[in-house]
Amino acid sequence: MARVNVFLREDLLQAVDAEAEQAGLSRSALIRRVIAQFLEVQRAARTEVEAQHRRDEACKRMDALARKAGDWDPVKIIRKFRDTRYGRAPRAPQRSDARKRRRSGVP
Repeated sequence: MARVNVFLREDLLQAVDAEAEQAGLSRSALIRRVIAQFLEVQRAARTEVEAQHRRDEACKRMDALARKAGDWDPVKIIRKFRDTRYGRAPRAPQRSDARKRRRSGVP
C-alpha cells in the first residue's frame, strides 16, 4: 500500500476522526472507504452518461433512417411477410368491433 500525505483543514480532520471513531475504523481505513465509494459513484455516473450518449446517437440514426424511409406502415409490412411466410393470402384490414357496430347501426 502506498503512503500519501494530504493536507486537511483542522475542522475537517476532526470530523474525519469523529466519524472514524463512530464507525470503529482507523482514520486511514475511513478515508480509504470514502474514496473508494466516491470513485465508484463517479464511475457509475460516467458510465450512465456514456450509455445515454449512445442511446441518443442511436435515436438520431433511427430518426434519420425514418426520414429517409418516408411514410410507411410497419404493421402492414409485418402482416404481409407473416401471411406470405405461411402460404396464406394477405388478409384484408380488420375493422374494430366498434366500427363494425357503428356501420351496422348496432349501438
